Amino acid sequence: MSATPDKRLNSANASFLTVPQLAELLHVNEKKIYQLAGCGEIPGTKVTGKWIFPRQLIEDWLLENSHGGVMHDRLLIGGSDDRLIHYLSSNAAIEWQQNALVSYSPSGTRHGLRMLDCGRIDACFINWGASEDTARRHLGLLRCYRNHHSWVIVRCLQRSQGLVLNRNMSLKTAQVADIISDASLRWAMRQNDSGTERLLEDLCSTHGQSLASLQASTHCNSERSAVAAVNTNLADISCGVQSTAAEFQLPYLAVADVSLDLVMTRKTYFRTLVQDFIARFQDAKTRTMADSLGGYQLMQNAQLVTID
Repeated sequence: MSATPDKRLNSANASFLTVPQLAELLHVNEKKIYQLAGCGEIPGTKVTGKWIFPRQLIEDWLLENSHGGVMHDRLLIGGSDDRLIHYLSSNAAIEWQQNALVSYSPSGTRHGLRMLDCGRIDACFINWGASEDTARRHLGLLRCYRNHHSWVIVRCLQRSQGLVLNRNMSLKTAQVADIISDASLRWAMRQNDSGTERLLEDLCSTHGQSLASLQASTHCNSERSAVAAVNTNLADISCGVQSTAAEFQLPYLAVADVSLDLVMTRKTYFRTLVQDFIARFQDAKTRTMADSLGGYQLMQNAQLVTID
């Protein structure tokens, strides 16, 4: 009668590993596995109260933590344009210095997602309308891309977004419906791929107008350049965020809170640089800067959302 094989050793072809199997694979005790899983440092999930670990993600995690290749000493971020993200990226670049490269190249939500889909960047900040619609809209948007099944969403922050007005316009009497319907106003418009443009399109629809009915005096590829156009009288108004309006000391009319979510692959999420970057949203310096800029709400803890 042959001996019954040890189930813990019979895991070479298993798609999922149990705690004992993973402990044996990593040559650590089971208590350490529970500790790593509980604090989110190793990829796993609970099913009926028991931890299981996808073998492929574990192998990716091991590779990511085993050597310092080019993918491990860089973090390339695209997507939505935001002043607080610029601040975080700049600080990370200075602190990491020659040990790692961080690059933030905002070019709009949809453009960033296309870059993520073809592997040109590591992560992408997105915003696609008001926060109350974010869960449905962001998931629906991501499902338009080929590789969405391998992506996860990290919910980091919300920001106030609205209309930035020329100094000649009175904030006391400003009404969104009147502004949207005023054909004489010159608009500094953002690119079609941006979440800001999508919010303005929604605003027009709410008030019975079309985006095409607005008089565009200039088109801008960044939040700051659009508000700068209002500041220099190249335009009367732009859709923008509170922090940029405050920078130029321009009147600001809030219309919605907008969620900024960070999208990346599951494998990227477990990289050390990414975990460090996400943790920066919780530190005291970032909260102080968010308060100084105005119009930001930082999540108490970053929320991880998987995509079906």
